[in-house]
Amino acid sequence: MDFKRLLLAAMILLLIGPAAFAKSQKKKAVKSSAVAAAEKKAAEKKAKEKAKKKDAKKGETDQAAEGEEVTAAEEEEESGNAEDSWQLLEWEDETQRLTLKYEVIIEQRDRRGNFSEILRLTTKDNTPQIKIEPALQPGNYRYSVISYNLFGVAKAQSEWEDFAIYKAYKPRVSGVSVGVNLSSNIYLDYDNDGIITFDGRNLFMPSEGIDDLSFTDYILKTDKGREVEPKAILEHADNDRKIKFQFSMDDLDVGKYQLIATDASGLTNDPDNGNILTVRFKKWMDLNLSAGYVCPIVLFDDTIEKYFGKKVFPLSATARLTFFPFKRKWGNLGFGVSAAYSWMNAKMDGYNLKSNLGFGHVYLAYSHPFFNKRLSLEAHVGAGITAMLGYQFEFDHNIKSDPQTSLNPSFMAGAAAQFFVYKRLYVEANVDFVVFFIPGDMTFGAVLPSAGVGWQF
Repeated sequence: MDFKRLLLAAMILLLIGPAAFAKSQKKKAVKSSAVAAAEKKAAEKKAKEKAKKKDAKKGETDQAAEGEEVTAAEEEEESGNAEDSWQLLEWEDETQRLTLKYEVIIEQRDRRGNFSEILRLTTKDNTPQIKIEPALQPGNYRYSVISYNLFGVAKAQSEWEDFAIYKAYKPRVSGVSVGVNLSSNIYLDYDNDGIITFDGRNLFMPSEGIDDLSFTDYILKTDKGREVEPKAILEHADNDRKIKFQFSMDDLDVGKYQLIATDASGLTNDPDNGNILTVRFKKWMDLNLSAGYVCPIVLFDDTIEKYFGKKVFPLSATARLTFFPFKRKWGNLGFGVSAAYSWMNAKMDGYNLKSNLGFGHVYLAYSHPFFNKRLSLEAHVGAGITAMLGYQFEFDHNIKSDPQTSLNPSFMAGAAAQFFVYKRLYVEANVDFVVFFIPGDMTFGAVLPSAGVGWQF
């Protein structure tokens, strides 16, 4: 009776096992392709060995000479082929507990796209992974897994999965040069073409196809994680020690950028000062000082017109001082102070009225340059005081009222344009709108158009 049950169980395993394995392989396929595992550890070890050798050679003047060719041994230390480290294949199998072992078939693809078998490996147990020995040379491959049931009979074969073994060359970036000024800085004060040259080693061209087994990908990255890709590669040295890119200047703003070079195997260059590009303004701040003519025009409230008989006061002057300490490519942020003064005088029937109208405001400002910084447009908003200073009535027979002064909180918003005519000398056109309230008495609103001359410090 027990023998019949055992025979029945064996038949069920033979029928169900292949279907379950095929299902799991079809659903999940292969978890990971062949990799040159532990490449990073190997690279770190090689880097340490190189450092020791470099220290030992410090006293040798021949090796210290600038531009000397690196020996073949040193070049080998910076590279690590896949065959120098162990390679591992892994897969998933939902019927692992019903499996005795696995057989892995590995085929290599030639340049014509044809595959031929080069290796067969068998696991010692039902662990769904195997170390590839001997290690594969760089190339394009595919593999398939055959599972064996508990009776040692092949039950199913997975679909073919492609993978590649790449040559591992750790990139190194040792210098940055901006085309327009031959430094590692891009100054946004001036015109830039976005052409940047990087020096180092193992700076290969990017991948051009599936047959490329040694290539390098490049990207600029800020400390905040923003990435900028090159627009074009203009030049590449045959010895893979220099590469020239062109980046779009629209993608570069104030900050520090690090060139990240990643080779085909995933190795990246070490972070150091040699691969740092700094984008900034050479002149970190702007200080604009201007003075000129202003003509206040009262827009609403009839009190001024009632006593002075007019709404325009042309005998006026103005001055502005604006400081921009926050400069970015999208514009400059800052703050400033402005003042305006108008002399008001009116001769009416029966009296003369004299007064002075003063404006003083503190404001926040935003400006943006245009046309190669020949023109700058500015917007500002702020608060301050509008004052009627010493207004006094004079009547016949030298009768005068006591001088009165009225200080009133006011709000201001305006826009300005500066056109640079010679270096930092500019002419300015500005218009401000000012309003203040005297509860129960008057609501004063005026527009202040002005023109002036200024200098940018």
